[in-house]
Amino acid sequence: MGAQVLQVSNGLVDALVAGRLGRAELAAGGMGAGLWFFVSMSCIGLMAGLSPTLANMIGASRRAAVGAQFRQGLWFAVFVGILALIAIRVCMATLSSWGFHPEIPPLMLEYLSSAGWSLPAFALLMACRNLYEATGISTPILVMQLVGLVVNIIFSFGLGLGLWGLPKLGLFGVGLSTSLVAIVMACLLFYWLRGRKFQRYKLFESFDRPDLVCIGAMLSLALPIYIGMVFEGGIFFYTNVQMATIGTIESASHNIAISVAALCYMLPLGLSLALTARIGKAYGRGSKGLTQRRIVSGILVTFLLIAATITGLVLLRNWVGTLYTDDVEVLALTSTLLIFAAFFQLSDSFQVVLIGLLRGLQDTRMPMLINAFSYWVVAAPVGYYLAHHTTMGAPGLWMGLIIGLTLASLLLAWRLRNQLHAKFENRLS
Repeated sequence: MGAQVLQVSNGLVDALVAGRLGRAELAAGGMGAGLWFFVSMSCIGLMAGLSPTLANMIGASRRAAVGAQFRQGLWFAVFVGILALIAIRVCMATLSSWGFHPEIPPLMLEYLSSAGWSLPAFALLMACRNLYEATGISTPILVMQLVGLVVNIIFSFGLGLGLWGLPKLGLFGVGLSTSLVAIVMACLLFYWLRGRKFQRYKLFESFDRPDLVCIGAMLSLALPIYIGMVFEGGIFFYTNVQMATIGTIESASHNIAISVAALCYMLPLGLSLALTARIGKAYGRGSKGLTQRRIVSGILVTFLLIAATITGLVLLRNWVGTLYTDDVEVLALTSTLLIFAAFFQLSDSFQVVLIGLLRGLQDTRMPMLINAFSYWVVAAPVGYYLAHHTTMGAPGLWMGLIIGLTLASLLLAWRLRNQLHAKFENRLS
């Protein structure tokens, strides 16, 4: 959870720098970061099949297979990283036709032209991270994110604003810092994997050629995860795009509110990643009682996180925006959107934890379909209608998100209840 908070803190740093460059830079920087994140989900989602696979192997005491599986994961990460880099370049080439306010596309290109190069390193980083999560060795992830945050603070502020004797490169400098951070963090994780705790898995014992059968099995588990993430991440990127078509003030305010909401979201997301590994191990052992206890404990912790984040957002809503900008119009709308962000935490936290629990049971296809229905059949059209055909405007898009995520949480809870019994009944039979 700490590692996830530190990870999203990089986005907060970048937003703080963009806010000091100007209203248009804040809007464009948020849009650029949103597009980068949407493309980077290929690195996160397509590699996500590695963690439950390795956790299941470890739970079943198949240590000898862990190293070979990890090496195939590295081959797959190389392919995914190159694919993501190509995708971001295609998006950059078509930005002028996306219908944004005229100020936004040129500034987005500044950021993406340097930030896009981080994607290959980010894919390799995610392969390593999946191994750490599967083994339950989480401290290196926390340290890596802390180092990455320090590096980003130095170079994002330095290159973005021209501090500490560095050249002022604006959003291009912010994107350059993003690429540097990804490379540094990937190198750290690879270095620590050679430590004593991982020697039992013989991670680098041999050089294996790509095994399409092994990669295909991992992909079959990861693809529904990735598609589900695209449905979820896509709805947030769609909301960003809609804000940018409404106006610069709405887009800038939304980028502040969504960055703060993303910081809160990292707590249940970190919990979800931990629960995937813990449930995967319990399921690998064939223990229904242990699996149930870990599910209940995970849900109880989620309640505590929700209470803390809602309270914080409501109490600090008028102060948070002042960290980014002194624009009075942007601050007024930001304060309103943060109220919606507070209620948004309830359903958003539960849905991501429930997805992590189901992923530990190696159930990925139905959660994907639930996300698709909740986000694109419900949230997107409801949000669009409220924003463009009522007087709600920007808050209407947030209301659509809340409705869609609430529905997703209810359906995922129903799925978890059914799958818990079905999975262990099948094993007994």
